[in-house]
Amino acid sequence: MNDLQRIIRPAVRRAVVRGAAGALFVSLVTLPSVAASRPEPQDAPATQERITMGQVLSGDPIPADERIAYGDHEMQIGDLRLPDTPGPWPLAILIHGGCWLDIATLQYFDRVAEAITDLGIATWNIEYRPVDVEGGGWPNTFLDVAHGVDKVRDLAIEHDLDLDRVITLGHSAGGHLALWAAGRPRIYDDSDIYVVDPLPISGAISLGGVPELRRFRTVDPNPCGNAIDQLMGGGPRDFPERYLAGSPFQMLPLNVPQRHITGRDDRIVPPRQVSAYNYEAQAADDSEMIVVPDAGHWDVVWPGTPAWDRVEAAVLSLSGIR
Repeated sequence: MNDLQRIIRPAVRRAVVRGAAGALFVSLVTLPSVAASRPEPQDAPATQERITMGQVLSGDPIPADERIAYGDHEMQIGDLRLPDTPGPWPLAILIHGGCWLDIATLQYFDRVAEAITDLGIATWNIEYRPVDVEGGGWPNTFLDVAHGVDKVRDLAIEHDLDLDRVITLGHSAGGHLALWAAGRPRIYDDSDIYVVDPLPISGAISLGGVPELRRFRTVDPNPCGNAIDQLMGGGPRDFPERYLAGSPFQMLPLNVPQRHITGRDDRIVPPRQVSAYNYEAQAADDSEMIVVPDAGHWDVVWPGTPAWDRVEAAVLSLSGIR
């Protein structure tokens, strides 16, 4: 048994009870990594040690400046962190991943939030109802994110936030939601997830994210099980209008700058999943894909790694600081 198996075996048991969530954990444990299967030259330098899911999901919570509700449900909350420097501050809205399932919470973005706040950027790290809890799925998982994002207008009344410099940043499933939140003005008013006057977003960063739900849904075996069908209520043939409103690829152009940062050895959301989207997005949007050598799915959310250096540069750039 390797270290990752020891860390997540209790989580596997919980995930199997949840149903589809088990697929993510099983795939991580049983599939050989891309890096491990690629022979290295004898004299090659040592590779960067991979950050694991166990590392990212472990650790104690890091208290925020404020925990604030954006709705009545217990999961409709967010953590606000403010820089020590004078405002007005740009703001990064953070959206965690976890296959849209109840296998992760906003806590795993605590380190990310702390690191970005240290750059002089306020952070609003939001929770939302995953698809496998009561009330989650279509349309409420989307609407939770929408209301969490739009809560920023209220936050700006009491805090010195610059509403002209608001970006979204998400990882994995949260990358999908970060892109979706940025593109909400593209949603037609007859959609279940339409919200009047969505908060304008000045840039979106997707870290190992899922930009195309239909394409990711066809991956077999799928690291997220049937979570997309749970999220959308079914497949694209059943609900084509939902995919038009909920999948960033179908929403193009998003009309916001986008940065897609992925590890070359990411086997949860392989780079080819992202490159197809980025190719189409570049036709009308400022969209850039950054593939980090010797990095996997989790390195991009671990401050201090070479992958994080690329994330930090994108955050500063889209926030108008550099």
